[in-house]
Amino acid sequence: MTVQQAFEGFLVEQQIRGNSPKTLTYYQSGMNRFRGFLNQNPELSELTLSLLRKYALYLQSENLSTVTRQSYVRALRAFLTWCYSEDLLLVNLSEKFRLPKAKRKVIDILTDEEARRLMSSFNLRYSLQLRNYCICALMLDSGLRMDEVSTLDLSLLHLPEGYAIVNGKGNKQRVVPLGLNARKALLRYLNRRPGCASTGRVFLKSDLQPISDSTIKQMFRKLKKRVGIPRIRAHLLRHTFATRYLENGGDIYTLQQILGHTSLEMVKRYVHSTHQKTVSKFSEYSPLDHLL
Repeated sequence: MTVQQAFEGFLVEQQIRGNSPKTLTYYQSGMNRFRGFLNQNPELSELTLSLLRKYALYLQSENLSTVTRQSYVRALRAFLTWCYSEDLLLVNLSEKFRLPKAKRKVIDILTDEEARRLMSSFNLRYSLQLRNYCICALMLDSGLRMDEVSTLDLSLLHLPEGYAIVNGKGNKQRVVPLGLNARKALLRYLNRRPGCASTGRVFLKSDLQPISDSTIKQMFRKLKKRVGIPRIRAHLLRHTFATRYLENGGDIYTLQQILGHTSLEMVKRYVHSTHQKTVSKFSEYSPLDHLL
């Protein structure tokens, strides 16, 4: 069996598992890069750890960012793991094919002043402005991803109980708590929203069609100029939520469930960010410094 034949089987398996088109594109992109390195379609049995290490060096020579290289390696490792599980490979090559190490970056978040400026910039008398306020509220107060907001369904919105059920990565559903202010804004929006307020998507465009990720991206492009925060985007609000949640006393395990991360390692980066604030505030409370 060739590498290409095996990969086609891998993609079919991912479709059966219900992975999103975005995930399938991610795997396809990773495999296209690997095939470009191979410049041929070898037998699967010809793949060796030595060849994979040469591929890692090739990615490094391509002047790609660490995040991009990690993405390509993750996609290939998923494929190799599947091949081993299907007895197409005698050795699980992915175990020793390691990810490139990335320098830990300080996570950028909105300051409290910037968050207030953002949320006070909407004129809630207008339906579209109220809609956009609700979108930002869900990202800033519950950490929803952009596509989770655009696909939010009315049937999965439980405002009296204080939560929503969202469709996350891999079409996995999870329960996300909603803060009081976000719930009030959503209720206000739904009461004024044109069209049926009991079925379908929560957020609509002016033509009553559901919004898309492009709608939200366009909203943020306009907000950059209006609120004077050039770096503002959907994930900045999600990062702000996660960091503030921990700073306000939330625990890392509940945060993992809210964000929909399968790995706790993804959440620990926010702990690192809160540590910086702890260190900076320590001078105010140091017992010895106050004593001497």
